[in-house]
Amino acid sequence: MDRRTARLLNGLLALCCLTLVFAAVSPFATIDPHSKNPVDERFTVPESDEYRATGAVVADSETALEFEGAVTAGGGRYLSLGEGTVRTEQYQASPGDPVYRRIIVEDDSRTDRRRAQIQSEPGWELLRENQTDGAAEFIVKQDSNDLAGDVSGAASVVVMSLYLVGYEQEADTAQAATVYKPKNGWYEGRKAYHVTGTTGTVRTVGDTTAVRSARVTLNLTRPAGTYAELALVRLTGDAPKTYHLSFEFESGETTVRRPAWVTEVRTDSDDR
Repeated sequence: MDRRTARLLNGLLALCCLTLVFAAVSPFATIDPHSKNPVDERFTVPESDEYRATGAVVADSETALEFEGAVTAGGGRYLSLGEGTVRTEQYQASPGDPVYRRIIVEDDSRTDRRRAQIQSEPGWELLRENQTDGAAEFIVKQDSNDLAGDVSGAASVVVMSLYLVGYEQEADTAQAATVYKPKNGWYEGRKAYHVTGTTGTVRTVGDTTAVRSARVTLNLTRPAGTYAELALVRLTGDAPKTYHLSFEFESGETTVRRPAWVTEVRTDSDDR
């Protein structure tokens, strides 16, 4: 091999090494998550006087949050909310009426704390407590409070979980909707993270950012600001974490039926 060829090969090897070192230090480009969009360009819950909505945030097959809610124009409100080992079901016949709440705690170690919390809440009255198969059930009556705000609040939490990643936008003229597809890539945040395996879509009402439906799956590794950090985190931990995010919103006429457990406690109250 002559000297000229050797110098060329050495130069190429040095360039490759430099490229690998740079790759270990930093990715070539990062993507802004949806949360970096201006406020008026972020996903929101549609506004409607009457609707039904459902949603869930599932991480590695464990449900972190799950809700089902309904609001009628001048009548009932209903909200079922699951958070780990605690499920809360709420019902209100109409705005201005008391809110009845059933709280089921499936963790014995949290029963006493939950009871103390209920008894210390202003305007809450503990009507009944049952213990069954390692779970505690509390039935609570709450002073007048419009439950519609709680329903929209639960919906907002799920919609905001979609802010983790960025999206590519495309129109769906057949369904009068705008479709957003999640993007893989490197993201900046309080701790940088890396997203792969994105699937699904977010559909909004017309050309607005009000979410009609969403089904998004993604694999997230955090922290992962460099290729080296990404490899280390995956080697030494259980990353990536797989998220399944879902949301459905149906506006229009709906009904809310009084749950049987509300009828029971109201009957008992009338008999006393």
